[in-house]
Amino acid sequence: SPPPPRPPSSCSSQAGSHTNHRAIMRVVFALLTLAATASAFMTGSSFAGSAIAAERASTSASTITMARNPLKAMKIRTRRLTMNEKDKLRISVFRSNNHIYAQVINDLEGTTLASASSRSLEAGGSNKAAAFEVGKALAEAAKAKGVTNLYFDRESASHKYMYHGRVASLIDGVREGGCEL
Repeated sequence: SPPPPRPPSSCSSQAGSHTNHRAIMRVVFALLTLAATASAFMTGSSFAGSAIAAERASTSASTITMARNPLKAMKIRTRRLTMNEKDKLRISVFRSNNHIYAQVINDLEGTTLASASSRSLEAGGSNKAAAFEVGKALAEAAKAKGVTNLYFDRESASHKYMYHGRVASLIDGVREGGCEL
């Protein structure tokens, strides 16, 4: 005859409740993680990095701080220092969809000596002719300050422009205006 059925033991019921307990803990952990992520997005910083984010926000925008790639920052700084040792000042260019802007910057003193943009021109615009006129206006403003020895900084902290199109036209305008590049 078959053996009598065994009553459920306490061990098997504990195993089932233990599995349920793990599933509940996974759900709770997932909800806590979701809440922490949502909180970080709402405040704009993470829990661990909130002090670092506040410190980065308080630094001025004019300083070059590249925490992500210090070698790139060092490359930019050394290039600028060697050009300043050769008595060359930097031309910084910013190109938007509608306008182009250029500045002559003295990195040793941290000052802008001359600036020009297509917004200040009567013709304005975002074409090569307007960029050429901006370059000529920048050269005139630089010569008025007594600066003629310049170099084009193609790679700034936030932008990297090829010598092409409107940027090349602007630099050609600076050369046409009487500055050495």
